[in-house]
Amino acid sequence: YGVTGSGKTHLSKILEKKIKRLKIFNADEINDDTIIKLEKLELLIIDNYSNNIEQNLLYSLLNQSKQLEKYILINSINPIKELDFKLKDLKSRINSFIFIGIELPTDDLLKVVISKMLSEKQITIKPKLTDFIINNVERSYEQVFSFLKKIDETSLSAKKSININLIKRVIDAQV
Repeated sequence: YGVTGSGKTHLSKILEKKIKRLKIFNADEINDDTIIKLEKLELLIIDNYSNNIEQNLLYSLLNQSKQLEKYILINSINPIKELDFKLKDLKSRINSFIFIGIELPTDDLLKVVISKMLSEKQITIKPKLTDFIINNVERSYEQVFSFLKKIDETSLSAKKSININLIKRVIDAQV
């Protein structure tokens, strides 16, 4: 009844659409009322967890979810099994979680993503430009998608093809 990942994930968004009675809470929004709300939910997603929920409260929330046969998914940049929990019962609950790590994309995967996104807009760029983007944009799907959207918008507004100068301009504007 728990999973770790990083940040607000694409998975969270997909689950939100597919599962009825789902609620996403930022970890700092979790309180005693959350335990009561759990009864009406099928899945509670705790986002941005970094050991920032009082341990007794988290333990109570996990116990309630177990009793109600509800699910809790916890997104965390650092694996929660590596965090220091003082409550032995909470540590035991955490150790029973299924852990899923979401790794950063490889260069090859990013090349495919960039090519696919640009080809959908009928844009082709030289492999050297793709390599330059990979080496200069933050290595996350969200950042790459955002960057490619900005490149496309800038190219259209300037009525220029995508070249190294345009890419550098967009990179500099994002910094």
